[in-house]
Amino acid sequence: MEQQSIVRDIERRAKASRISIAELCRRAGISPDTFFKWRKTPRNPDPVGANLHSVEALYRELAKIDAEDAQRLARRGKKAVAA
Repeated sequence: MEQQSIVRDIERRAKASRISIAELCRRAGISPDTFFKWRKTPRNPDPVGANLHSVEALYRELAKIDAEDAQRLARRGKKAVAA
């Protein structure tokens, strides 16, 4: 998967999980500034390459958040909606 696709996917999943990128990064042990340096924007046309360890850490945290949400909903007797 191309880096910008990964960045967009992480942003989409964070939004669906109702967590900010800053909080997600904090939980994954990554500086939010680092994450935003990975994004290609008009102000950042040459983004820094993301390392696999950091990307995996973000996806692990997203999976934990999804599991926490599913548990919370299960306690309320509701079904979780997949992101």
